[in-house]
Amino acid sequence: MSTAAEELQITPGVETFVDETALGGFDRVVSSIGDWLNPILVKETRQALKSRQFTISFWLVLAFAVGWSFVGITLQLPQIYYLPSGAPMLVGYFLVLCVPLLIVVPFSAYRSLATEREDGTYELLSITSLSARQIVTGKLGSALVQIIVYYAALAPCIGFTYLLRGLDIGTILILLTGTFLVSVLLSTIGLVFAGAAQSRQWQALTSVVLLLLLLIAGGGWCALMISMVNSGGGLIYQDGFLEMAGFSLTMYATFMAMFIFLASAQNSFVTDNRSTKLRVTMLVQQLCFAGWMTYLWLDEKEFAFLLFLPVISGAAWMLYGALMTGEIAELSPRARRDLPQSFFGRAFLTWFNPGPSTGYALAILTYLAVVLYSIQLNVLASIRQPDLSRDLIDSVPFWAMLWFYATIYLGLGRLAILGLRKLSDFNLAAAVMIHVLVMVAGCAIPYFIGFWKNDFRSLRYSQLQVSNWVWTLSEASDKAWSIPFKIGIRGIWDGFAVPMVTVVGFFALVVLAINLAVAAREIEATRLETPERIRVDSDVSAA
Repeated sequence: MSTAAEELQITPGVETFVDETALGGFDRVVSSIGDWLNPILVKETRQALKSRQFTISFWLVLAFAVGWSFVGITLQLPQIYYLPSGAPMLVGYFLVLCVPLLIVVPFSAYRSLATEREDGTYELLSITSLSARQIVTGKLGSALVQIIVYYAALAPCIGFTYLLRGLDIGTILILLTGTFLVSVLLSTIGLVFAGAAQSRQWQALTSVVLLLLLLIAGGGWCALMISMVNSGGGLIYQDGFLEMAGFSLTMYATFMAMFIFLASAQNSFVTDNRSTKLRVTMLVQQLCFAGWMTYLWLDEKEFAFLLFLPVISGAAWMLYGALMTGEIAELSPRARRDLPQSFFGRAFLTWFNPGPSTGYALAILTYLAVVLYSIQLNVLASIRQPDLSRDLIDSVPFWAMLWFYATIYLGLGRLAILGLRKLSDFNLAAAVMIHVLVMVAGCAIPYFIGFWKNDFRSLRYSQLQVSNWVWTLSEASDKAWSIPFKIGIRGIWDGFAVPMVTVVGFFALVVLAINLAVAAREIEATRLETPERIRVDSDVSAA
């Protein structure tokens, strides 16, 4: 044996001793955790923490925090010795923290995914074993690590404000926890924007829109939290806080799941089923919202909660329906292999399949269930609160007209998209704009016709405005823009509500029948058997 070989030889006893130390065990645990973690998370975290942007922003946060420590204390001298001074100091540190958390980190998450498409490296990621969801969650995890680093940097400053008195632990926890959740949500929205931008021109537009959104959302959140701190805190001890927190966290969880699935769908391959998980999340969100509105009404005995349910649900399903009806009608063979094949599966699960027709049916049927449920709650509320029985009865035609207009305009938008798709293909954003134009045209055209027929003088409502959903619903309510407080059909007994509901309902049924006739081919799609070659490859990869 050569001398070099003898020098490289390791004594077995020493090797065993090194492996059995606590440091060696910790190293093996850390290594196994690193292998288990999402590789995108590891790559993005290393890249982000070493980037010039993070280094500059991190040191700027520290510099501003130190600067505010001296300036804030100086401004409060000498009363800082004998008066509570924690609130103004916390506001300053909070503003310093909000800049990276609500603007820098979400925009960095957007750029990290958009840059992959600009440089052409996303195609390399898409051909690996990583799914689109793993790529998105890896990018989100990197943003989460940056948020934690910023929190760790300002943790001593936040603790210092508590020592200055004037703050309770509950206020600090609400501020920090809420800001953390909002930052994660905005980062997820940034990934959604990055997936929507497929070209450099769209990326320039979406970056500007996202930056404006971050500034508006960040400014609103800062104003809300500062008002809470300046009001003296104690929010956690007030009545109804647990209900408010539970409702907010439930809606937050559903929106987070929806945005993650949406970002994953935008970055998935063309033949993938991009719709089912999103539609299930929409339905779960609706069930959670209906459950919370019912609970809050039973607990608080406030009629407003019964009004929030159909009105806000209608606006949500109009948006969701516009997105679903903008999908491509043709199902890929890969998507057809997962279609339900039993009788009950086809009866209840077909509406979760990809396609504009099933999306239209899901939106309309779900909102119909919400309206019927609201009517049932009305009957129960009229028994519990007899003084509101007239308002409860009067609101039923209003809710019916909401469903009728949703059926009409979602159906007309879907038919318009179906016709325009024969001329040119377009994305979901253009499909949503088509729905908006159809709804605007339904209001603007009859209004200008009536304005012209009336010699350009002020108009009064007439049957010509039946397609003008804004004006009709305004006439149908006591206070058109005070819907959350009181709704009642004006003149329900003098002949206004019944004719309008009848006319609008007739047009809704006509549009619904036309859309169902067009949707027959899509709804009747059956499952395809998985080819033997693909089944064998799946078994091998799973093994």
